Amino acid sequence: MAAMPEPVKPDREHLRAWYRQAMTRRADELRALRDRLVACDADATAEARAVGRALRGSGSTFGFAELSAEAALVESATAAQVVRRVEGLIERLASLSAPADGAPAVHAEWLMSAAGLTEVASPAFVDLASAWKHASGRSGLSAGQLAERVAKRLGIGTADLGRPGRAALRLVPEALIRRDLVLPVGEDAETITVASADPTSLSTELELTRLTGREPLFTVAPPEAIDAAIGALLDLRGPEPAPRRRAVVSQGEAEKVLVVDDDGSSRLLARTVLEKRGYSVDEAGDGSEALDRLRAGPPVALVVADLNMPEMDGLELLWEMRADADLSHIPVIVLTGETDEILETKLIEEGADDYVCKPLDPQLFLARVGATIRRAEA
Repeated sequence: MAAMPEPVKPDREHLRAWYRQAMTRRADELRALRDRLVACDADATAEARAVGRALRGSGSTFGFAELSAEAALVESATAAQVVRRVEGLIERLASLSAPADGAPAVHAEWLMSAAGLTEVASPAFVDLASAWKHASGRSGLSAGQLAERVAKRLGIGTADLGRPGRAALRLVPEALIRRDLVLPVGEDAETITVASADPTSLSTELELTRLTGREPLFTVAPPEAIDAAIGALLDLRGPEPAPRRRAVVSQGEAEKVLVVDDDGSSRLLARTVLEKRGYSVDEAGDGSEALDRLRAGPPVALVVADLNMPEMDGLELLWEMRADADLSHIPVIVLTGETDEILETKLIEEGADDYVCKPLDPQLFLARVGATIRRAEA
């Protein structure tokens, strides 16, 4: 008796193609919920979460790990987050359900809806700026008016770009800021507030969460305004600082170190460790006080500054010193309780000479202090 042929198993690409069709149906389910979600309908929120849960479970199975992570954001969305996150998931589904060999396109259906445009199918754009230009031109709204409409529809605020969050900048790599047109404008221990031209981007939300350990809070501004603000903060940093000069120390005089920290016990620990090694130590409670002491003299061989301080933090102190011809030569070691290679890279890029984590290891701290002063003197 002849053997029965083995059943033909669909290959992985066939399954992925079938799943892309299923994504189209899921996107239509979410589109049907839009108006009810904007109206804060609790049943619609529950239905959107159920779609998110289904996509989270199936995405990884069919090889779409990013989709699973982004769908999980919809599954866990609060009533205040659900409209923004659903719009982001619709955009993701539209991009993944397109032919695999097709060029990436931006649809920004959330933007078209906010502008009051009712095309049967949202046009495809080469980038987000083109989508904003189209929506503004077709609706007769200025870019600022369109941003207000977007904010209202998504349940978020419009961005205040006049008050850049320099303290928050240390948490976000410049590459992400420029690539996603997302600008940090404020932060606290649990959240980071960002201005974005695409506040629905779930990939940006996930990356910000991973990099900062904080919950991203989105505000919206047009791409041109975001781009200009990024340029003002990251491009226009003035001329290169003058070459480093060593501090003038009289023969036999102990090298002076300025310790800057708002925590008195931390200053005392650093002072004790440094003085036992023979350094002379001065103290300041924040960056502003440190600048006053540095400008009043006498010269110091090194500044050791805590990163997180009120009034003026360690990064802002670093910027002020590097922009001042009389202070730019002084080496700076930054102290922080955060351990993050990306943060360390950012600090070095901004002009720090070294980076030491709290709590202080006295031997390591002294080794870094000595090496930094020697490099400056050389």
